[in-house]
Amino acid sequence: MYSAALQEAESGNRDFAYMQCRALLENYPDSKYASDAAFAIGEYYFIAADYEQAAEAMSNFINEYSDSKGLPFVLMYLLKVSQINKNEPLAEKLKNKIISLKRLSFLFQESKGYAYKSPLRMQYRMIYYIDKVELYVDDKLFEKISY
Repeated sequence: MYSAALQEAESGNRDFAYMQCRALLENYPDSKYASDAAFAIGEYYFIAADYEQAAEAMSNFINEYSDSKGLPFVLMYLLKVSQINKNEPLAEKLKNKIISLKRLSFLFQESKGYAYKSPLRMQYRMIYYIDKVELYVDDKLFEKISY
């Protein structure tokens, strides 16, 4: 199912990739691909501008897969949803969580980066600098948090 989801995403069929990911989670919740499938579901809803479903899927992701490589990017999507919904207290809480998520030492370097490729074949990069965090989706700046 995961391979089928990847093939569908590569072919540009996000709807079918989403359905494969949903089926994988329903039928094989303990699969090694479950966290990636859960990420893809939240990502799919966000892309479709169904922010309520996106927030629910991403909150479930945090509860189930808090140690996943996708976690920083789920937090950024939740931040974006809170901004769209004009929920400033939640947005501030999420910003602080993102900032403190990665305890970093910048010894001999100016930044630290993290990357993730989703099952829907989108490329994510998060770069922590001394004074800001930047998130890129497919090499386009998605969000910047200064501190």
